[in-house]
Amino acid sequence: MSEDGSSFRAPKGTRDILPPESWRLEALYDLAADTFAAAAYAPIETPMFEHTEVFARGVGETSEVVNKQMYTFPDKGGRSLTLRPENTAPVVRAVLEHNLHRGALPVKLYYAGPQFRQERPQKGRYREFFQIGIEAIGAPGPTIDAEVIELGHRFLRDAGVEPHLKLNSIGHPADDCRLGYNRALVDYLQARVDDLAPGDRGRIETNPLRTFDSKEGRTREVMSTAPLITEHLCPDCKAHFERVQDLLRSVGVPFDVDPRIVRGLDYYTRTAFEFTAGGLGSQDAVGGGGRYDGLAESLGGEQIAGIGFALGVDRILLATGDNGPSRGSRVEVYVVAAGEDAARPAFALACRLRAGGIGAEIDHMARGMKAQMKDADRSGARWAAIVGPDELAAGEITLKNLREGVQERIPIDEVEGRVRS
Repeated sequence: MSEDGSSFRAPKGTRDILPPESWRLEALYDLAADTFAAAAYAPIETPMFEHTEVFARGVGETSEVVNKQMYTFPDKGGRSLTLRPENTAPVVRAVLEHNLHRGALPVKLYYAGPQFRQERPQKGRYREFFQIGIEAIGAPGPTIDAEVIELGHRFLRDAGVEPHLKLNSIGHPADDCRLGYNRALVDYLQARVDDLAPGDRGRIETNPLRTFDSKEGRTREVMSTAPLITEHLCPDCKAHFERVQDLLRSVGVPFDVDPRIVRGLDYYTRTAFEFTAGGLGSQDAVGGGGRYDGLAESLGGEQIAGIGFALGVDRILLATGDNGPSRGSRVEVYVVAAGEDAARPAFALACRLRAGGIGAEIDHMARGMKAQMKDADRSGARWAAIVGPDELAAGEITLKNLREGVQERIPIDEVEGRVRS
Protein backbone atom coordinates (compact mmCIF):
# COMPACT_ATOMS: atom_id res chain seq x y z
CA MET A 1 0.00 0.00 0.00
CA SER A 2 1.31 3.45 -0.89
CA GLU A 3 1.93 6.23 1.62
CA ASP A 4 -1.36 7.95 0.80
CA GLY A 5 -3.29 4.78 1.62
CA SER A 6 -4.24 3.78 -1.93
CA SER A 7 -4.07 0.07 -2.76
CA PHE A 8 -2.97 0.14 -6.38
CA ARG A 9 -0.10 1.52 -8.37
CA ALA A 10 0.63 1.41 -12.07
CA PRO A 11 2.32 -1.91 -12.98
CA LYS A 12 6.10 -2.01 -13.01
CA GLY A 13 7.51 -0.48 -16.16
CA THR A 14 4.42 1.61 -16.87
CA ARG A 15 3.49 5.12 -15.88
CA ASP A 16 0.66 7.63 -15.83
CA ILE A 17 1.25 10.58 -18.12
CA LEU A 18 -0.27 13.55 -16.35
CA PRO A 19 -0.71 17.23 -17.20
CA PRO A 20 1.31 19.15 -18.22
CA GLU A 21 3.34 16.30 -19.77
CA SER A 22 0.18 14.85 -21.29
CA TRP A 23 -0.30 18.13 -23.18
CA ARG A 24 3.21 17.77 -24.54
CA LEU A 25 2.42 14.23 -25.67
CA GLU A 26 -0.65 15.45 -27.52
CA ALA A 27 1.40 18.23 -29.11
CA LEU A 28 3.87 15.66 -30.44
CA TYR A 29 1.01 13.66 -31.95
CA ASP A 30 -0.36 16.82 -33.57
CA LEU A 31 3.08 17.70 -34.93
CA ALA A 32 3.43 14.18 -36.36
CA ALA A 33 0.06 14.42 -38.11
CA ASP A 34 0.93 17.81 -39.61
CA THR A 35 4.46 16.80 -40.65
CA PHE A 36 3.63 13.47 -42.23
CA ALA A 37 0.30 14.41 -43.81
CA ALA A 38 2.12 17.21 -45.67
CA ALA A 39 4.12 14.46 -47.40
CA ALA A 40 0.98 12.40 -48.23
CA TYR A 41 1.29 9.91 -45.34
CA ALA A 42 -2.12 8.77 -44.05
CA PRO A 43 -2.88 7.60 -40.50
CA ILE A 44 -3.28 3.90 -39.71
CA GLU A 45 -4.37 2.16 -36.51
CA THR A 46 -3.58 -1.53 -36.01
CA PRO A 47 -4.80 -3.72 -33.11
CA MET A 48 -2.91 -3.62 -29.82
CA PHE A 49 -2.40 -7.38 -30.17
CA GLU A 50 -1.68 -9.63 -33.13
CA HIS A 51 -1.29 -13.31 -33.79
CA THR A 52 2.08 -14.20 -32.30
CA GLU A 53 3.27 -15.55 -35.65
CA VAL A 54 3.19 -12.04 -37.13
CA PHE A 55 6.13 -11.13 -34.89
CA ALA A 56 7.82 -14.54 -34.85
CA ARG A 57 7.97 -14.60 -38.64
CA GLY A 58 8.30 -10.86 -39.24
CA VAL A 59 10.63 -9.70 -36.47
CA GLY A 60 12.54 -12.99 -36.33
CA GLU A 61 12.40 -15.98 -33.99
CA THR A 62 16.06 -15.51 -33.04
CA SER A 63 15.62 -11.85 -32.11
CA GLU A 64 15.80 -10.74 -28.51
CA VAL A 65 12.40 -9.06 -28.90
CA VAL A 66 10.70 -12.38 -29.77
CA ASN A 67 12.75 -14.55 -27.43
CA LYS A 68 12.74 -12.42 -24.30
CA GLN A 69 10.56 -9.32 -24.46
CA MET A 70 7.11 -10.12 -25.86
CA TYR A 71 3.91 -10.25 -23.83
CA THR A 72 2.37 -13.42 -25.27
CA PHE A 73 -0.79 -15.14 -24.02
CA PRO A 74 -3.38 -17.67 -25.22
CA ASP A 75 -6.93 -16.45 -25.78
CA LYS A 76 -9.98 -18.50 -24.78
CA GLY A 77 -9.83 -20.30 -28.11
CA GLY A 78 -6.25 -21.40 -27.51
CA ARG A 79 -4.80 -19.01 -30.10
CA SER A 80 -1.47 -17.42 -29.25
CA LEU A 81 -1.68 -13.63 -29.22
CA THR A 82 0.97 -11.01 -28.49
CA LEU A 83 0.78 -7.38 -27.44
CA ARG A 84 2.58 -5.56 -30.23
CA PRO A 85 6.27 -4.96 -29.37
CA GLU A 86 6.69 -2.88 -32.55
CA ASN A 87 4.39 -1.70 -35.31
CA THR A 88 6.11 -2.30 -38.66
CA ALA A 89 5.13 -5.97 -38.95
CA PRO A 90 1.45 -5.19 -38.07
CA VAL A 91 1.35 -2.38 -40.65
CA VAL A 92 2.73 -4.66 -43.36
CA ARG A 93 0.27 -7.36 -42.30
CA ALA A 94 -2.55 -4.83 -42.69
CA VAL A 95 -1.29 -3.75 -46.13
CA LEU A 96 -1.26 -7.38 -47.29
CA GLU A 97 -4.63 -8.27 -45.72
CA HIS A 98 -6.41 -5.33 -47.34
CA ASN A 99 -4.48 -5.42 -50.62
CA LEU A 100 -3.32 -1.84 -50.30
CA HIS A 101 -0.24 -2.79 -52.32
CA ARG A 102 -2.49 -3.51 -55.31
CA GLY A 103 -3.32 0.18 -55.58
CA ALA A 104 -1.21 3.28 -56.05
CA LEU A 105 2.35 2.91 -54.81
CA PRO A 106 4.02 3.63 -52.55
CA VAL A 107 1.56 3.06 -49.73
CA LYS A 108 2.47 5.82 -47.25
CA LEU A 109 1.23 5.48 -43.66
CA TYR A 110 1.97 6.89 -40.22
CA TYR A 111 1.01 5.80 -36.72
CA ALA A 112 1.28 6.92 -33.11
CA GLY A 113 0.56 4.83 -30.05
CA PRO A 114 1.74 2.35 -27.41
CA GLN A 115 3.93 -0.72 -27.84
CA PHE A 116 4.82 -3.32 -25.21
CA ARG A 117 8.06 -5.07 -24.30
CA GLN A 118 8.96 -6.86 -21.09
CA GLU A 119 12.45 -5.55 -20.45
CA ARG A 120 14.24 -3.95 -17.55
CA PRO A 121 12.71 -0.50 -16.96
CA GLN A 122 15.06 2.46 -16.85
CA LYS A 123 14.96 6.19 -17.38
CA GLY A 124 13.15 6.87 -20.64
CA ARG A 125 12.45 3.17 -21.25
CA TYR A 126 9.20 1.55 -20.14
CA ARG A 127 7.40 -1.73 -20.68
CA GLU A 128 4.53 0.20 -22.17
CA PHE A 129 6.15 2.80 -24.37
CA PHE A 130 4.91 5.15 -27.06
CA GLN A 131 6.13 5.41 -30.63
CA ILE A 132 5.53 7.64 -33.62
CA GLY A 133 6.44 6.11 -36.95
CA ILE A 134 5.96 6.06 -40.69
CA GLU A 135 6.06 3.28 -43.27
CA ALA A 136 6.43 3.65 -47.04
CA ILE A 137 5.67 0.40 -48.85
CA GLY A 138 6.14 -0.48 -52.50
CA ALA A 139 8.97 1.82 -53.65
CA PRO A 140 12.41 0.19 -54.04
CA GLY A 141 14.45 3.26 -55.01
CA PRO A 142 16.68 5.48 -52.87
CA THR A 143 14.50 8.61 -53.09
CA ILE A 144 11.92 7.16 -50.70
CA ASP A 145 14.74 6.26 -48.28
CA ALA A 146 15.88 9.88 -48.31
CA GLU A 147 12.31 11.17 -47.90
CA VAL A 148 11.64 8.97 -44.87
CA ILE A 149 14.91 9.96 -43.20
CA GLU A 150 14.41 13.66 -43.93
CA LEU A 151 10.90 13.56 -42.46
CA GLY A 152 12.19 11.92 -39.29
CA HIS A 153 15.00 14.42 -38.97
CA ARG A 154 12.65 17.38 -39.51
CA PHE A 155 10.06 16.06 -37.07
CA LEU A 156 12.67 15.65 -34.33
CA ARG A 157 14.09 19.11 -35.00
CA ASP A 158 10.63 20.68 -34.87
CA ALA A 159 9.92 18.75 -31.67
CA GLY A 160 12.86 20.47 -30.00
CA VAL A 161 15.47 17.71 -30.40
CA GLU A 162 18.86 18.34 -32.01
CA PRO A 163 19.08 15.01 -33.83
CA HIS A 164 22.32 13.30 -34.80
CA LEU A 165 21.77 10.93 -37.72
CA LYS A 166 23.86 7.75 -38.06
CA LEU A 167 23.52 6.07 -41.43
CA ASN A 168 24.53 2.67 -42.80
CA SER A 169 23.70 0.04 -45.38
CA ILE A 170 23.53 -3.62 -44.36
CA GLY A 171 23.15 -4.85 -47.93
CA HIS A 172 20.73 -7.52 -49.06
CA PRO A 173 20.71 -11.24 -48.18
CA ALA A 174 22.52 -12.56 -51.24
CA ASP A 175 25.77 -14.45 -51.65
CA ASP A 176 27.59 -11.49 -53.20
CA CYS A 177 26.49 -9.08 -50.47
CA ARG A 178 25.38 -9.66 -46.87
CA LEU A 179 25.64 -13.45 -47.01
CA GLY A 180 29.25 -13.18 -48.08
CA TYR A 181 29.88 -10.59 -45.39
CA ASN A 182 28.27 -12.82 -42.76
CA ARG A 183 30.74 -15.58 -43.59
CA ALA A 184 33.65 -13.17 -43.09
CA LEU A 185 32.15 -11.93 -39.83
CA VAL A 186 31.55 -15.48 -38.54
CA ASP A 187 35.17 -16.43 -39.29
CA TYR A 188 36.32 -13.35 -37.39
CA LEU A 189 34.08 -14.04 -34.38
CA GLN A 190 34.86 -17.75 -34.18
CA ALA A 191 38.55 -16.93 -34.00
CA ARG A 192 37.80 -14.68 -30.98
CA VAL A 193 34.91 -16.54 -29.38
CA ASP A 194 36.63 -16.75 -25.99
CA ASP A 195 36.96 -12.97 -25.91
CA LEU A 196 33.21 -12.42 -26.37
CA ALA A 197 30.84 -12.06 -23.41
CA PRO A 198 29.25 -15.49 -22.77
CA GLY A 199 25.77 -14.23 -23.62
CA ASP A 200 26.90 -13.08 -27.06
CA ARG A 201 28.61 -16.27 -28.23
CA GLY A 202 25.39 -17.88 -29.41
CA ARG A 203 24.83 -15.01 -31.84
CA ILE A 204 27.65 -16.32 -34.04
CA GLU A 205 25.32 -19.06 -35.24
CA THR A 206 21.93 -17.31 -35.04
CA ASN A 207 22.63 -13.78 -36.29
CA PRO A 208 26.23 -12.57 -36.23
CA LEU A 209 25.26 -9.03 -37.23
CA ARG A 210 23.52 -8.64 -33.86
CA THR A 211 26.86 -8.85 -32.14
CA PHE A 212 27.30 -5.19 -33.07
CA ASP A 213 24.30 -4.40 -30.82
CA SER A 214 25.88 -5.89 -27.70
CA LYS A 215 26.20 -3.68 -24.63
CA GLU A 216 28.87 -5.94 -23.09
CA GLY A 217 32.29 -4.30 -22.83
CA ARG A 218 34.18 -7.45 -23.82
CA THR A 219 32.10 -7.91 -26.94
CA ARG A 220 32.23 -4.25 -27.91
CA GLU A 221 36.03 -4.38 -27.77
CA VAL A 222 36.05 -7.37 -30.13
CA MET A 223 33.61 -5.67 -32.51
CA SER A 224 35.72 -2.51 -32.66
CA THR A 225 38.05 -4.26 -35.13
CA ALA A 226 35.49 -6.51 -36.84
CA PRO A 227 35.10 -6.45 -40.64
CA LEU A 228 32.51 -3.92 -41.80
CA ILE A 229 29.50 -4.47 -44.05
CA THR A 230 30.27 -1.33 -46.07
CA GLU A 231 33.44 -3.10 -47.31
CA HIS A 232 31.38 -6.00 -48.69
CA LEU A 233 28.37 -4.34 -50.39
CA CYS A 234 27.49 -5.53 -53.87
CA PRO A 235 27.57 -2.87 -56.63
CA ASP A 236 23.77 -2.35 -56.55
CA CYS A 237 23.62 -1.88 -52.77
CA LYS A 238 26.65 0.38 -52.84
CA ALA A 239 25.10 2.56 -55.56
CA HIS A 240 21.79 2.68 -53.65
CA PHE A 241 23.55 3.78 -50.46
CA GLU A 242 25.60 6.44 -52.23
CA ARG A 243 22.45 7.85 -53.83
CA VAL A 244 20.69 8.06 -50.45
CA GLN A 245 23.65 10.00 -49.06
CA ASP A 246 23.69 12.34 -52.05
CA LEU A 247 19.97 13.09 -51.69
CA LEU A 248 20.32 13.83 -47.97
CA ARG A 249 23.21 16.19 -48.60
CA SER A 250 21.16 17.97 -51.27
CA VAL A 251 18.51 18.94 -48.71
CA GLY A 252 20.92 19.79 -45.91
CA VAL A 253 20.39 16.77 -43.63
CA PRO A 254 23.69 16.14 -41.81
CA PHE A 255 24.73 12.56 -41.07
CA ASP A 256 27.62 10.31 -40.18
CA VAL A 257 28.13 6.96 -41.88
CA ASP A 258 28.42 4.38 -39.10
CA PRO A 259 29.07 0.85 -40.42
CA ARG A 260 28.18 -0.59 -37.00
CA ILE A 261 24.54 0.50 -37.17
CA VAL A 262 22.70 -2.74 -37.93
CA ARG A 263 19.34 -2.28 -36.13
CA GLY A 264 17.92 -5.02 -33.91
CA LEU A 265 15.28 -6.75 -36.03
CA ASP A 266 15.66 -9.46 -38.66
CA TYR A 267 13.67 -7.77 -41.41
CA TYR A 268 16.09 -4.93 -42.22
CA THR A 269 17.89 -4.72 -45.59
CA ARG A 270 20.05 -2.07 -47.21
CA THR A 271 19.51 1.36 -45.60
CA ALA A 272 19.63 1.39 -41.78
CA PHE A 273 19.72 4.51 -39.63
CA GLU A 274 19.46 5.79 -36.09
CA PHE A 275 18.70 9.16 -34.53
CA THR A 276 20.38 10.11 -31.26
CA ALA A 277 19.99 13.17 -29.05
CA GLY A 278 22.11 14.88 -26.43
CA GLY A 279 21.25 14.97 -22.75
CA LEU A 280 20.17 11.33 -22.49
CA GLY A 281 23.42 9.76 -21.33
CA SER A 282 24.62 6.47 -22.81
CA GLN A 283 21.07 5.49 -23.87
CA ASP A 284 20.81 8.37 -26.32
CA ALA A 285 18.85 6.82 -29.18
CA VAL A 286 15.49 8.48 -29.84
CA GLY A 287 14.54 6.35 -32.83
CA GLY A 288 15.61 4.72 -36.01
CA GLY A 289 14.59 2.54 -38.86
CA GLY A 290 15.53 1.16 -42.20
CA ARG A 291 14.52 -0.70 -45.31
CA TYR A 292 12.70 -4.04 -44.97
CA ASP A 293 12.31 -5.43 -48.49
CA GLY A 294 11.82 -9.01 -47.27
CA LEU A 295 9.24 -8.46 -44.53
CA ALA A 296 6.08 -8.89 -46.61
CA GLU A 297 7.44 -12.13 -48.03
CA SER A 298 8.23 -13.47 -44.55
CA LEU A 299 4.58 -12.81 -43.61
CA GLY A 300 3.35 -14.95 -46.50
CA GLY A 301 2.91 -12.22 -49.11
CA GLU A 302 4.82 -11.37 -52.22
CA GLN A 303 8.13 -9.54 -52.16
CA ILE A 304 7.38 -5.83 -51.59
CA ALA A 305 9.88 -3.10 -50.86
CA GLY A 306 9.44 -1.02 -47.73
CA ILE A 307 11.14 1.47 -45.45
CA GLY A 308 10.15 3.26 -42.27
CA PHE A 309 11.13 4.42 -38.82
CA ALA A 310 9.87 4.46 -35.25
CA LEU A 311 10.64 7.28 -32.82
CA GLY A 312 10.47 6.85 -29.07
CA VAL A 313 8.04 9.39 -27.66
CA ASP A 314 9.16 8.82 -24.06
CA ARG A 315 12.76 9.55 -25.03
CA ILE A 316 11.74 12.66 -27.00
CA LEU A 317 9.80 14.01 -24.02
CA LEU A 318 12.80 13.35 -21.80
CA ALA A 319 15.22 15.01 -24.24
CA THR A 320 13.13 18.13 -24.80
CA GLY A 321 11.76 18.73 -21.30
CA ASP A 322 9.77 21.96 -21.21
CA ASN A 323 11.40 23.17 -24.45
CA GLY A 324 9.36 20.98 -26.78
CA PRO A 325 6.02 21.81 -28.36
CA SER A 326 3.08 21.85 -25.99
CA ARG A 327 -0.62 22.39 -25.92
CA GLY A 328 -2.78 23.50 -23.08
CA SER A 329 -6.35 24.13 -22.15
CA ARG A 330 -8.22 25.90 -24.96
CA VAL A 331 -10.52 27.74 -22.58
CA GLU A 332 -11.05 31.26 -23.86
CA VAL A 333 -14.01 32.29 -21.69
CA TYR A 334 -14.69 31.47 -18.06
CA VAL A 335 -18.39 31.95 -17.35
CA VAL A 336 -18.91 33.18 -13.79
CA ALA A 337 -22.29 32.55 -12.16
CA ALA A 338 -22.90 35.27 -9.55
CA GLY A 339 -25.58 33.65 -7.43
CA GLU A 340 -27.63 30.44 -7.52
CA ASP A 341 -30.15 31.83 -10.00
CA ALA A 342 -27.34 32.46 -12.49
CA ALA A 343 -26.11 28.83 -12.56
CA ARG A 344 -28.53 27.65 -15.25
CA PRO A 345 -28.04 30.59 -17.69
CA ALA A 346 -24.27 30.43 -17.07
CA PHE A 347 -24.28 26.75 -18.04
CA ALA A 348 -26.34 27.53 -21.13
CA LEU A 349 -23.93 30.28 -22.17
CA ALA A 350 -20.90 28.00 -21.76
CA CYS A 351 -22.53 25.30 -23.90
CA ARG A 352 -23.46 27.87 -26.54
CA LEU A 353 -19.90 29.17 -26.71
CA ARG A 354 -18.48 25.66 -27.01
CA ALA A 355 -20.94 24.81 -29.78
CA GLY A 356 -19.67 27.89 -31.60
CA GLY A 357 -16.07 26.72 -31.36
CA ILE A 358 -15.08 28.90 -28.40
CA GLY A 359 -13.53 27.13 -25.40
CA ALA A 360 -15.52 27.82 -22.23
CA GLU A 361 -15.42 26.73 -18.61
CA ILE A 362 -17.79 27.17 -15.65
CA ASP A 363 -17.66 26.56 -11.92
CA HIS A 364 -18.93 23.15 -10.75
CA MET A 365 -18.20 23.55 -7.05
CA ALA A 366 -20.83 26.18 -6.08
CA ARG A 367 -18.11 28.65 -5.15
CA GLY A 368 -18.60 32.34 -4.58
CA MET A 369 -17.86 34.95 -7.19
CA LYS A 370 -14.44 35.84 -5.75
CA ALA A 371 -13.30 32.19 -5.84
CA GLN A 372 -14.66 31.82 -9.37
CA MET A 373 -12.68 34.83 -10.55
CA LYS A 374 -9.50 33.29 -9.08
CA ASP A 375 -10.31 30.05 -10.89
CA ALA A 376 -10.85 32.01 -14.09
CA ASP A 377 -7.32 33.42 -13.79
CA ARG A 378 -5.89 29.95 -13.18
CA SER A 379 -7.75 28.50 -16.18
CA GLY A 380 -5.76 30.58 -18.64
CA ALA A 381 -8.92 32.09 -20.11
CA ARG A 382 -8.65 35.51 -21.66
CA TRP A 383 -12.20 36.53 -20.76
CA ALA A 384 -14.54 36.23 -17.80
CA ALA A 385 -18.24 36.40 -18.70
CA ILE A 386 -20.04 37.34 -15.49
CA VAL A 387 -23.71 36.40 -15.21
CA GLY A 388 -25.42 38.03 -12.21
CA PRO A 389 -28.91 39.25 -11.20
CA ASP A 390 -28.51 42.67 -12.83
CA GLU A 391 -27.15 41.16 -16.03
CA LEU A 392 -29.95 38.58 -16.18
CA ALA A 393 -32.61 41.25 -15.78
CA ALA A 394 -31.13 43.28 -18.65
CA GLY A 395 -30.34 40.34 -20.95
CA GLU A 396 -26.63 41.19 -20.70
CA ILE A 397 -23.36 39.90 -19.30
CA THR A 398 -20.31 41.65 -17.88
CA LEU A 399 -17.36 40.74 -20.08
CA LYS A 400 -13.97 41.23 -18.42
CA ASN A 401 -10.64 41.05 -20.22
CA LEU A 402 -8.56 39.16 -17.66
CA ARG A 403 -5.26 40.22 -19.21
CA GLU A 404 -6.01 43.93 -19.39
CA GLY A 405 -8.42 44.24 -16.44
CA VAL A 406 -11.01 46.10 -18.53
CA GLN A 407 -14.69 45.15 -18.34
CA GLU A 408 -17.97 46.23 -19.92
CA ARG A 409 -21.62 45.26 -20.02
CA ILE A 410 -22.78 43.95 -23.39
CA PRO A 411 -25.91 42.17 -24.69
CA ILE A 412 -25.55 38.43 -24.22
CA ASP A 413 -26.07 37.85 -27.96
CA GLU A 414 -22.89 39.82 -28.69
CA VAL A 415 -20.55 37.71 -26.56
CA GLU A 416 -19.32 35.42 -29.35
CA GLY A 417 -18.60 38.27 -31.73
CA ARG A 418 -16.75 40.28 -29.08
CA VAL A 419 -14.63 37.31 -27.99
CA ARG A 420 -13.65 36.58 -31.58
CA SER A 421 -12.76 40.19 -32.42
